Amino acid sequence: MPDFVIKHKKKKDYEQFTCRIEVDLLETIKRTVLDYNLPSINEFINECIKYSLKNMKIVEDEDEEN
Repeated sequence: MPDFVIKHKKKKDYEQFTCRIEVDLLETIKRTVLDYNLPSINEFINECIKYSLKNMKIVEDEDEEN
């Protein structure tokens, strides 16, 4: 009989935070996690936020006169 192996994962520091997500967007998130066999919705959303923040550009409003 093969060994039952448990891998110890480094525990990450999380804080629970509640926010509202559009129904259609949440369905897309759930479908993506299921379709690609991702570990969890939480992990997927965290990675999306990290990517977005890392690649975000802030554009200042231009004057409407131009």
